[in-house]
Amino acid sequence: MTADAADDLRMLREAARGREWNTAQDTLKRLLARLDPLIALTVAAERSQAFLPVFMRQYPDAGWVRELMLTVIAYASAPNDLPDHAVGQFPSPGCGNFLKSVLDMARAVQTKYTVFERYSHITNAVANAILAELSHLYYQPHADAYALLMDAEADAEARSQVQFRFWLDPAVAAKDTALWLAVADDVENKL
Repeated sequence: MTADAADDLRMLREAARGREWNTAQDTLKRLLARLDPLIALTVAAERSQAFLPVFMRQYPDAGWVRELMLTVIAYASAPNDLPDHAVGQFPSPGCGNFLKSVLDMARAVQTKYTVFERYSHITNAVANAILAELSHLYYQPHADAYALLMDAEADAEARSQVQFRFWLDPAVAAKDTALWLAVADDVENKL
C-alpha cells in the first residue's frame, strides 16, 4: 500500500469518527479509484446486501430490486434504462435510500459512464446504503417524525428539527461511525 493510500485511510477513519460525510465521501472515492472498478463495486455491494433483508420484509413483491442487485453483483451487468422513478414507491424508512444505492451500483457497471463517473456512482451507492441503515434504525420506531419528514407540505422548520434530532441521536451517531469504519476496513483489505 502506498503512503498516499495509507493517509487516505487514516483520513477516512477520522472523517468517520467526526461524522464528516463530505470528507468521508471524497476520501472514499479517492481510495476506490485505486481499485479495479469491479473490486470497488464490492464495497457498495456488501453495504447494500446488508439492508436487502429489511427491504424484502417491507416489500416482498419487489423482487425485481433484488434481481437487479444480484445481476449487477454476479454479472457486472445492468439494463440501460433504470427505473429512477421507482424510488418514491418504497416510502418505508431507509428503503428509498436502499433503492438509490442499488441504482447507483447498476450505473457503475453501465458502459455509458466513464471510469471516473463509475467511481462516483460506487461512492454514492455506499453513502446511500449507509443512509438506508441509519434511516431505518431511527425512523422505524419514530413513525410520526418520519411522516413529518416525508410530508413536502409540512413546515420547513419542523422538518429541519426532525432531521436535526435524527443526526444527533446517539444510536444513529454510533451506527454511522461504525458503518464508515467498516467501509474503511473493507477498502483497506481490498487494497
